[in-house]
Amino acid sequence: MTDQPKEYLDKRQGFVIKSGTTDRAGKITDLSIITDNAQGFQYRTDGVKLDHCNAQSMEVCGENVAAGQPAKIIRAKRGNIQIEAIDGDIILIANNIRIQAKDGNGEVTINSVKQIAFNSPLVNTKAGNLNTLASNSASTAAQAVDTVGNLQNSQAASVDIGQASVLGKLLGILTKFKQFLT
Repeated sequence: MTDQPKEYLDKRQGFVIKSGTTDRAGKITDLSIITDNAQGFQYRTDGVKLDHCNAQSMEVCGENVAAGQPAKIIRAKRGNIQIEAIDGDIILIANNIRIQAKDGNGEVTINSVKQIAFNSPLVNTKAGNLNTLASNSASTAAQAVDTVGNLQNSQAASVDIGQASVLGKLLGILTKFKQFLT
C-alpha cells in the first residue's frame, strides 16, 4: 500500500486551516491558520514559522513571574537574531538596558551614518585601551578637565603635523590608532 499524502484543508467562514498543503512559496505547510483578512500564522515542515498581522502585534507576559526571573526569552540555538523596523524606529524602554557580548572575542558595534548621542548625568568608559579618532575635529569642554597618565602626554599642533612628510603623517596616524583601525 502506498503512502497517501497527508493533507488537510478546512475552509470556514472567516478563516482557513491547512496542513500538508503547498503554500505560495512552494513550501509544505505543517499547520496554517489564515483569516479572510490575510492575518494568521503558519508553521512549515522546513521548520520556519511565519506570523502576520495587519496592524499592531502585542504580547503580554510575566504577570506571575517571580523577581529576577525572565518574563520573555528569545533563544536562537544557531544563527543571528535580527530585528528590523523598515519604516520606523526601534525603541527599547526599561528600568535598565544592558548589552553584553559574552564570547571571549565578543564585541559590541554601533554604526550610524548621522549621529550617536549620549545624554546622561554620568558617562563612564572603562577599557584596557581607549582610542578616539576624529576625521575632522575633536572637542572636549568642561568646567574642569583632569588628565592622568603614567607614561606621557604629548601634544602637537597641526602645523607640526602639517610639516611632516606624507609618509610621516600616515605612519604617525597608523602607529597611534593601530588597534582602533583594525
